[in-house]
Amino acid sequence: MAQHTGVADALVKALNAHDVAKLGDTLAEDVAYWEANLPSPIMGRRAVENHFRENWKSFPDATIRVTNRIVGEDSVVDEIMWSATQTGPINAPGMTIPPTGKKVQGPAVGVAKIEKGKIARLNIYYDNMGMLAQLGVMPGGGQR
Repeated sequence: MAQHTGVADALVKALNAHDVAKLGDTLAEDVAYWEANLPSPIMGRRAVENHFRENWKSFPDATIRVTNRIVGEDSVVDEIMWSATQTGPINAPGMTIPPTGKKVQGPAVGVAKIEKGKIARLNIYYDNMGMLAQLGVMPGGGQR
């Protein structure tokens, strides 16, 4: 289980540094990645690396802070607080959200399945509607 914690820590460090190479080092070649705004999982390490490159164009100061962690036999579950400023467009399915310059933050949960020292599957759950409300593109107060 200590190995799983090390992989999860390396992932968090790579995400906060926006280091695509280090991010890739934590992922299995055939990783499956899903998050709340995706219609289906992204498959493969290179595709996931590209996904994060694109996300960081929209939110170049994005950071996560782990607030709670549960380590299991083959998985790590992190509760996190995500924060960022939207200074680039968000290219979402069917629409593009222009830069708002607004800061957003909110809780999320990441569930990573670890196999052979690499992340084989990573699912991220967050309040997508709350984030959009904070950006001012839909009604509601969103997370603060």
